[in-house]
Amino acid sequence: MVKRKRIGLIFSYNENWIAGSYYILNIIHALNILNDKEKPVLVILSDSVANFDLVKKETNYPFLEYFVFPLPEINYNLFENILNKFSRKIIKRPLLVKKPKQPVIDFLYPNSVDAIQVSDLKKVNWIPDFQEEHLPQYFSEEEIKSRKHIQREIYCYGDIVVLSSKDAAMDFKRLYPSAKAKTFVLNFAVTHPDFSHINPNLLVEKYNISYPYFFLPNQFWAHKNHMIVLKALKVLQDEGISILVVFSGNENDYRNNDYVGNLKSFIEVHNLKNNVKFLGFIPRDEQLFLMKQAEAIIQPSFFEGWSTVVEDVKALNKFILLSDIKVHREQILNNCEFFKPNDADELALLIKKHIKVDTKINYIDYSINVKKFSHDFIELINSATI
Repeated sequence: MVKRKRIGLIFSYNENWIAGSYYILNIIHALNILNDKEKPVLVILSDSVANFDLVKKETNYPFLEYFVFPLPEINYNLFENILNKFSRKIIKRPLLVKKPKQPVIDFLYPNSVDAIQVSDLKKVNWIPDFQEEHLPQYFSEEEIKSRKHIQREIYCYGDIVVLSSKDAAMDFKRLYPSAKAKTFVLNFAVTHPDFSHINPNLLVEKYNISYPYFFLPNQFWAHKNHMIVLKALKVLQDEGISILVVFSGNENDYRNNDYVGNLKSFIEVHNLKNNVKFLGFIPRDEQLFLMKQAEAIIQPSFFEGWSTVVEDVKALNKFILLSDIKVHREQILNNCEFFKPNDADELALLIKKHIKVDTKINYIDYSINVKKFSHDFIELINSATI
């Protein structure tokens, strides 16, 4: 019998960047569709048992283990400290050196940390996007320098760099043509929790939502471009058309503290309070239910590495109005219309059109995407372990 490979996945649950948490969970879900004999052991490296329990509950993956990470600090007792003190005087080095316990793994993802020192472990790193190259105005000079340093000094000298899109891979090759690391494009796919238990009447009552509505489920980062949707609502308002757009997502943007305040000021000044509903961060099953019930999804981002929202739309077979950027064109072909991300009039026209016309949905079997994701991830593992 072939021995199961042992795969380390670094996981933390972070509402300030929930897409990163979903990314790892979606990997586990994708691996779970493999035949049992093909499934690797997944060692979840995380800072709390609560995070591990969340992974178990969310994925029901049969071969899970927990390993505390970051590695616990090494402590020396009184005798050991005295021994090392004398040895430093006599032989100029500590006699007793303790090393933290290391995980038993064949592959670690993403692997940009020096603390994990397992022999023959390839450095396989993930770069979500190169947003700082395209939208530097949304980053501090210090953060741009930090990102570039990590990319140049760690990722470029690793073994494999994983990019979520061909567009991001082209960016990497353009920025770092002499990089030692090979590139691997891994289009992630999503797996959704069951939300059939949700009572629609109770949920819309909970959030005080009225039908029909459009839905924008993006965290409130400046590059997500929520303002263009508000401006489109103002265009429609001036034409005497009242539309409701529901927004969900964490409202904290540490890079742009005024971002959400500016959105709310625009709503106040232009009397759009009846056209906008901010829900904040909501449970994933409720978010997906609201997406399913919406007239359409709006995705106005200036930039994406590979959009979770777009994958959600494809999985749900919903229609989406989305910004005309390269990665969106790469990511979706059906059940969509594009608008220029700075053109409120064009977006308003699409919203109006979508209300007047009953849009036909071309059904896609999204399970094919999840299957491809699982096979591609196994290919990535094999390329780093064989």
